Amino acid sequence: MGGERLVWIDGVRALAILLVIGFHVAYELTLDQNLRFIGYIGDSLFFIASGFMLAQRYPGIKKFDAKWLFRRYVKIASLYYPALIAMVLLFFANQGLLMNAYDLLLHFLFLNWISPDYLYSLISPAWFVIPLMAFYIAFPYLNRLMAWSKYAILVVFLITVADRIFEGGWASYYPIFFLGDFCFGIAFAQDRKNRALLAPLMTAAISPIMLVPYAAFYLLSFLENCKSALLGILPFIGRYTFELFLFHESVMKVALGKWNVYGLGVLPSLAVLLLSLLLVEKISIGIQRRLLPKAGD
Repeated sequence: MGGERLVWIDGVRALAILLVIGFHVAYELTLDQNLRFIGYIGDSLFFIASGFMLAQRYPGIKKFDAKWLFRRYVKIASLYYPALIAMVLLFFANQGLLMNAYDLLLHFLFLNWISPDYLYSLISPAWFVIPLMAFYIAFPYLNRLMAWSKYAILVVFLITVADRIFEGGWASYYPIFFLGDFCFGIAFAQDRKNRALLAPLMTAAISPIMLVPYAAFYLLSFLENCKSALLGILPFIGRYTFELFLFHESVMKVALGKWNVYGLGVLPSLAVLLLSLLLVEKISIGIQRRLLPKAGD
């Protein structure tokens, strides 16, 4: 089942990235803080889908597996690292060698959260990689926990809601903020008829809007057996969700004239950027083929 794609999950991922991109474009144009809930819905859907896909594809992973974790790491790092280097070379070379080296090192180690100066540097939307890597490490144990008791999801959401109340806002790089979402996806994959999947109702105590991603995920699951040709684009978007997460900010900034490549105009800068991103993608594919010759998604 590792290579099989679920169209409805691609639909969830497509909706997630469209909401994230839509929020960033709208916020860039308006600086309206009230729009942040749009980004939250996209982020939440992404983590729900991630938990679901891992549990659906790897139901037997319930203890630490170094080989499995290495595969997940390579899937992320093979694109993330070249993308970071590309951003430095194209847009941040004037920061200086030492600052760029330190910035890259923190990002490579997924430790850019230790300093507010580096948390959102280089690729600001890439903060989500921090909780994502934490969830990859914790997945075997969370998968076992959700299988051990169908009510465990209730405890997880109590923790998540408490963290969201404490932190405030619509997003956080702290994994606990999205822990409920990730575990919801796992529990849904294990038994979608589990009544404890109503646990997200707790988030309504913070804001009813926080219920939207869970409801959207559930409704989109009914597309499981849909064969409409209109859904044909979804696998393409779903396959490149991570690329869109990493690349959309730079494309947007250049298109709006806020960033440029070494003083070039908008169109030449866009051309150089897009060619660079294609090269990054090619490098990523090459790394995965070399290190993961038999790996699927």
